Amino acid sequence: MNIAIVDDEKVELETAETFLRVYIKNFWANYESRIHIETFSTAHDFLYFFCPKFYHVIILGNRMKNIAKFIRSHGDNVKIIFINSREDFLCISQ
Repeated sequence: MNIAIVDDEKVELETAETFLRVYIKNFWANYESRIHIETFSTAHDFLYFFCPKFYHVIILGNRMKNIAKFIRSHGDNVKIIFINSREDFLCISQ
């Protein structure tokens, strides 16, 4: 499974990655070696490496809705999760 985390706020990016790694270790330990997490500190960096159908989950900072539209415009059916730390909620795009 390939997961991308994209956030221009360094603390939020590191927090999301740490949370995800701990979650995987605690609940999916048998699959940990099969899960690859990549982090991107800018949307530009992510878009440079983006390849449709490569990622299974993409976690985006809340201000990156245009990136989600770009991903969807390429016919990618990946799960997109928006994080917004100020209001402490997750929004999952289908």
